[in-house]
This record gives sequence, structure tokens and C-alpha cells, in this order.
Amino acid sequence: MREKPAHAGRPGSAERLKIEDLRNIYTSSRVELIELTGDALCYAEEKEEEGHNSLFLLEYNRNTKRERVITNYILNDPAFRRHYFPFAADLLMVLEDGGSEVWLLVLDRASGRERRMVRLDLLGGFTGCTALDSAHLLFWTQEDEKTAGLFEDYRKLTGVDRVCCLYDLEEERCWYVRDPRLIQAGPEQLVPCRVTGCDRLLILEPHGDEAEKEKCFRNLRWLGDDVNDNVWLCPLLDAIVSIKAGDPKLPMELVLSVGTRGLLRYAGADAQGLYFRAKYFPDNDERLVVLHRETGAKEALCSLSHGENTRLLFLSGGSGPFRVYAVEDKGEEFACDGLFHASLHTVFSRELGDLIAVVEDRYLVARYLLADETDSFEFHTVLDAKTGSQQSYECRCTVQGRTVVLY
Repeated sequence: MREKPAHAGRPGSAERLKIEDLRNIYTSSRVELIELTGDALCYAEEKEEEGHNSLFLLEYNRNTKRERVITNYILNDPAFRRHYFPFAADLLMVLEDGGSEVWLLVLDRASGRERRMVRLDLLGGFTGCTALDSAHLLFWTQEDEKTAGLFEDYRKLTGVDRVCCLYDLEEERCWYVRDPRLIQAGPEQLVPCRVTGCDRLLILEPHGDEAEKEKCFRNLRWLGDDVNDNVWLCPLLDAIVSIKAGDPKLPMELVLSVGTRGLLRYAGADAQGLYFRAKYFPDNDERLVVLHRETGAKEALCSLSHGENTRLLFLSGGSGPFRVYAVEDKGEEFACDGLFHASLHTVFSRELGDLIAVVEDRYLVARYLLADETDSFEFHTVLDAKTGSQQSYECRCTVQGRTVVLY
């Protein structure tokens, strides 16, 4: 256990803003944030130590300013990428190099003991994974050189071009998913959530990106009104049981849907609800829609209308409210205006970079990337919109709630 150095430079009166600095000032290391909770940070630190490339999994107590090593490994193969899934008692770590071989480790967070190590041989090359809970994971694969023939037959039979399987840590076996909505979704379109007191899966089924959906609207005469963006909700336990039973369709409920004339995209969440951006192309009307967690009811909340050269910044709430800002490019500066759960109206220099977060409707966090053919540098600036004071850092950054984490 060792003490981390406190960070001195903080902008303005930061009684509500918290900056946690995980950068190692003594050695060169690569840090990846795993989880930020009320009084602790869990992160991975990769560095050279005694001639070996080592990985340390650590927990940092935000109150005592001290860190604890959960466990550490020597990394023998740098080609393997790591995916972390933290739960209350366990930390799940998936290691993969894009091939069919995947390693799954289950670590006890309190003791660092390795409770389980599993080697999986998947069908095809790894493309993604997610943990549904501490005992169930989904893996997605696509065609590789060895499975080209199998995938060609699979596409002809199912119409989909990737495979998804469920792995159960307790039963130590896999089941293939048959529902194409879940197969095509991938980990980026799955949102584990709690609605009406039940753990559920939010499955997003958008049609392409925004430009492609608008193109479909322009071709409405030929395509018809059935090019849909859908949002499904499924009880988590029912989804697991259904996959294991080999059901061709999971017991999903269609909770939101927009046809060819509109657009529907997931925007974020807070303790009260799950939020979506809904747009109606014929009159360019854009609104914020919420799915209330407590009741499951849906409600249109407010207009998201904005001018040209403006983008919307959606910020999930964590312990605070979900917020929306309009960021307008005005040439030498940007204007930032609160649209939902926000009253901030300010401008800042474009030299600070792109706005990535606003903390407590006051502190702006902007990112500036500087790159050439050989090197790249990442800078983050925290600007107090009330006092005008600012502090810049050369590092990566994550913002959650009132906390800015530098690493």
C-alpha cells in the first residue's frame, strides 16, 4: 500500500468539483480506469518493472488518498487486449487478441485471489464482449480465415454475419444466441438497467447512423415507412433462460419505435430514467424522451431544437441528473448553453479543444488532441465558467458525476 501525491492545481473554488490524479509521477506507466464509486477508484496500471511488462490492478481510496494492490501479473503477450467488468465482490477480466482464443479470469476484489481462470475457444474471431452479471457473459465473433466456409453457410441460413454466445461461469458452458436482434446488436447496443424494480436488458436496434437514416427518409417514396429504429426491453433472467432453451426469439418488449420519417437514438441515463433523442425529419422537430425507471412509462420532456453549426452534448447523471447542452461553433470560440437540467450559458476559446463534459453545470472539461505522423499528445483543460480560472493537463481524462479523473 502506498500514498498517492495530492494534486495541487485546481481551478476556482472547487468545493464541489473533485480532481483525482492517477498519473504516476515516478515511473512511466499506462493507466486504464475500471470503476469509479463514491469513495474508491479501481484501475489498471501497466508498466516496466525489473525487465518485465507488468500489470497491476489497484484500488485507490479517495478518502485516505492511499492505494491497495488487488493483484499483479507479468504480461507475456502484449498482443492480448483486456476488458474489465467490475462487480461488488468480483472483477472479471477478459483477454483476447482478435482470434478465437479468449481467456476469462475471475478475481476476488477483497483478497486478489484468482477464483477462476477459463480458456474459451470461440467460433470465428473475437469482436466484442459484455458481462450481463457476475456469472454470465456474452461474446461476439465474426468470420476468420479458418471459419470462412462455416460463416458462409451460416449467413445463408440466418441472414446475419456474426455469432453471439452466452457463457455461464457457474455451469462452465456456452450457448449460442438465436435471436438476430441480440446477435446484431453487439455489446455497444446493450444497456443493462433496472426498470420497474427488475434487472433488464435494453437492446438498441438503430438503422445505421444518422446520415443513413436521413437518406432513407429522402427515399421514403421507394422504401416505405418501415425502416425502423427500435428499442427493446427484456428481463435479464428471462433473456438468460431463453438463450439456454434455444429459443429463436427472446421475450423482448418493444418500448420505443420510429419509422422512416424519424430518428431515435439512446442518449444516456440517470437514477430516474433512460433518455433518448427523437427527431421527426419532415419538420426537423427534435425532442428528448424519457423511459421512467420506476414505472416504465414514457414521456416527451422538452425540445432539443438548435441552430446550425451546433452539436448536442448528452451527459449521463451517475449520482446527479442527466443533462443536455448545445455547443455552437462561433468561429474563434464555442458557446455552451444548457437545454435540460442545466442553466449554464457561457463561451470558451476553441483553443481549448472539444467540450467533453460539464461538471455541476459550472466546470467545463475540454479535450485537445495534437498529433503528427509519429507522435500524439492529449491535453485536457478544466475551466471554471463562474470565475474564468482554468487548469490544463497533458494526460487522458474521464469525468463521472462531480469527479474528473486524470490518468
